[in-house]
Amino acid sequence: MRLNDEQALPGDKFQQVVQSLEDEKYKMVVSRQWQNEEGAAKREWYFRHDKIMDFFLVQNFLGENDEAKNRLIDHMGDSRFRGVYFLLVNLLPLDAAKELKEKLVQYAADTKDHTVSDTFVQLLRPRV
Repeated sequence: MRLNDEQALPGDKFQQVVQSLEDEKYKMVVSRQWQNEEGAAKREWYFRHDKIMDFFLVQNFLGENDEAKNRLIDHMGDSRFRGVYFLLVNLLPLDAAKELKEKLVQYAADTKDHTVSDTFVQLLRPRV
């Protein structure tokens, strides 16, 4: 969804999950309701905040499999995943976080894009 800039959650596929996340207890998603041109009721669900979406997205960046490792590299320059990298500071083992820091610093040096690397370094300092 994030790669396609889609905001609405697929409620038709995950109706029970979306309703649970919308529940008074969690309040992680909000719903928007309206009527379409034919007068039919429509409803879509959205995460209340990007940080909540990042919490769920970061799970795809964790793990020892090649897919997760490739994601760490592939999305370094994608501003839509900034929050995911900031969560990784504390979710990755310290050695893995240091390794990712080095990759982010090298990326920043090559591209002059410091939007993720600088904050990542600052967040990592207390752990070192």
